[in-house]
Amino acid sequence: MVTAVRVLGMVLTAYSAVYVAQYWFSALYGNPQRVWDVLNILSFAVILIALIVNVVHSRKAGGGGALVLLYANAALAIWFTHNWIRLMMLEAGETVSVHHDVIWQLIAVLIPLVLTTTGWRLWEARRLSGQLLRTDH
Repeated sequence: MVTAVRVLGMVLTAYSAVYVAQYWFSALYGNPQRVWDVLNILSFAVILIALIVNVVHSRKAGGGGALVLLYANAALAIWFTHNWIRLMMLEAGETVSVHHDVIWQLIAVLIPLVLTTTGWRLWEARRLSGQLLRTDH
């Protein structure tokens, strides 16, 4: 069980690195939207996985930093899903509003923060296994 948890932590952290690289360097090549279209599907999946992990952890941890991470993850999930749906509803040639573009910038900052923090906590599961995986709370 600890190995699977650590692998999930590594996946979340690695995805954060891929996302940040795309965010930083997408302006350097033509048609980055094709890459964003794929990353949006993956982002939705990993944000949802992280949200589930953080709900379980916050219930077991009983508050503190676990709740802060859960709330940040929930805000990320809400903003991302809303903006992604709005993006898919755009007509051909239509652009994103300034308001939604600002929210995309917030999302771009929150994804690596939330996923890396969640991933690092999962990676450290062996050390934290008494807290994270115990069911007697």
